[in-house]
Amino acid sequence: MTERLMKKRLIIYFHYDPRGVVDSSCKFSVSALREYGQIYFVTNGVLEPESHHWAEQTCACLQERENRGFDVGAYRNALLAIGCSALDNWDEVVLMNYTLAGPVCSLHTMFEAMDARRELDFWGLTRHYAMKSRRFGGRNGKVPEHLQSHFLAVRPRMYKDFFAYWQNIWLPESYEESVTIHETQFTRHFSSLGYRWDSYVDTNDLSDVFVNPIMACPRELIEHRNCPFFKRRSFFTPYADELRRTDGQSAGELYRYLKMKTEYPVDTLIADLLPVEPLSAMSQNLHWHYLLAEPAEILPQELTEAELRRGASLEAGKFYFLRVPDSANGAESYYMRSCAPNSETLRSAVRLMQNCSLAGLSGPALPLFPQCAERKFSQWKADLPDLERKMKKLGLRVPLDTAQPLELPNGGFLILRAEAFPQGIPPIQTAGDLWLLPLIAQQNGYASVTFETQEQAMARCDVLNAMAAENRGVKAKAVGLARALKHGLNEKLSHKSIAGGK
Repeated sequence: MTERLMKKRLIIYFHYDPRGVVDSSCKFSVSALREYGQIYFVTNGVLEPESHHWAEQTCACLQERENRGFDVGAYRNALLAIGCSALDNWDEVVLMNYTLAGPVCSLHTMFEAMDARRELDFWGLTRHYAMKSRRFGGRNGKVPEHLQSHFLAVRPRMYKDFFAYWQNIWLPESYEESVTIHETQFTRHFSSLGYRWDSYVDTNDLSDVFVNPIMACPRELIEHRNCPFFKRRSFFTPYADELRRTDGQSAGELYRYLKMKTEYPVDTLIADLLPVEPLSAMSQNLHWHYLLAEPAEILPQELTEAELRRGASLEAGKFYFLRVPDSANGAESYYMRSCAPNSETLRSAVRLMQNCSLAGLSGPALPLFPQCAERKFSQWKADLPDLERKMKKLGLRVPLDTAQPLELPNGGFLILRAEAFPQGIPPIQTAGDLWLLPLIAQQNGYASVTFETQEQAMARCDVLNAMAAENRGVKAKAVGLARALKHGLNEKLSHKSIAGGK
């Protein structure tokens, strides 16, 4: 037996995919974990045949169950099936779920370091610091400091209480309930019973900066703190949430670090995520927006209006472009002219796509003139019912964030990579049909990217700075108004109390 397997581990790996697919990222994780323990693979749902075969061949045990209770239900089912007495066959039981991606380095360092911490009864990969949250804090709104449930390791001294915990837990009916009844309470529950715990990744110096370091600064944890995993959600978390806790660059920094400094197949992960996560969120987190590069030697082939109307097959290895009809008028029409195609822009856009293998579709960014964005939003709302019907007809199963328009199309033209459309493109008979193209590319694992000139980029920065300054002013006025109203109300209540003798 090798040194790595001297500690006998049972690793219960929770998985979920709405399609029943074990994607490449999960397979990568499980294959790496096999060197350090036996894998009990539990999935909420039924796996499609290829994934089922892989899991049976790779893991010590496969359990398919109804999609009920989220991770809590999966872990509970697995542990009850294993039985309390059987846990004594293992030196450590690990609960891990598919929301972690990696490893990006050898797991030997982590397991060796934590094996040396013999005083611990349980440990985790990372911790979340205390905070106030109405969503996750239960009745009192307080979230205690805790080990995060994506990776927990338990040792024999607490097996009996650990098993009882899962026997008695009730199944959550929402993601929020899963967090409030299990993730945020597990650490406090066992700590109150006298069991000792710690996290492998030390982030105590960041506790007054971030409550959730693995999401806020994943590159820091990987590069400087030997964290072998990161959250898949880094690449598709709602961007508004990201901006409330960070400067919005964490996902892009993580992607570039993984791509340039590690051997982790991050592009494969992105391709796996695209068909099942909102395209708009991924576009924002990964900043699929670029400056135009030097022109390529080749010019993309134009798809004629007749080809678009009947649908067209695309030849592998080639780039194509189509013109986007423009119904703008007045000042808006003037600014939309910047999106018009010309030879140099077309060649530069092809160069960009050659350099970005994930890009299946590209087009110019929307001009900064406010009416352009207003019209696009109005058009999106008008086109949405018909778009959803056509998605269903074409078998497009990608998630759609209906609240905001897709990044493309914006106007002028679109460039297509043939590989992103292996079945060709469907008939494009109205301007609204163009929304289908980024969704088709997405289902096939390709991103849609926008681009602009250096002058546009500089203007965009100044516009954003001006908007930020304006928002700060609005916020200050709102706070001042709220205070004035509060003081006025208190004064009225004070007079009323005196008059009423209360």
